[in-house]
Amino acid sequence: MKSKRPMALWFLVAWLVCLALGGLYGGIAMLADPSGRLLQMAEVLPSLHVPDFVLPGLFLLVVMGLAPLFLVYGLLARPGWGWLEGLFRWSRHAWAWTGTVALAVLLGVWLGVEGLLIGFRWPIQYVTAAIGLLILLFALLPPVRQFYRH
Repeated sequence: MKSKRPMALWFLVAWLVCLALGGLYGGIAMLADPSGRLLQMAEVLPSLHVPDFVLPGLFLLVVMGLAPLFLVYGLLARPGWGWLEGLFRWSRHAWAWTGTVALAVLLGVWLGVEGLLIGFRWPIQYVTAAIGLLILLFALLPPVRQFYRH
């Protein structure tokens, strides 16, 4: 018998969806206009080590847009995919929980590198940092950890 989902899980899911919406929006906007003018970021392109916003756009679209949605599915449906469970066996938690924690850490690294390269000049950077912290916080709450522990 599966235990009831903890209330904190629903907050975690909500923050993952918020991250996904931002990642999809930013990624699509960067891919639609790789110059950065659409997002009013053209002036920061010389500070980056890329010729345009295609690579950052793909990263946002896939890692910060689609991956959180995939993790939401994994957290809620809890599919028993052996290949993913095998990859994350070391964590002793479900793959979706481990992936969620890893995504929050990766988001922190992304924002740290972004801050070093272009600084923190846009409110969305602070909002995204807060979302990342909330994702990590809710994932690490004892009821959520216990729910996904093997």
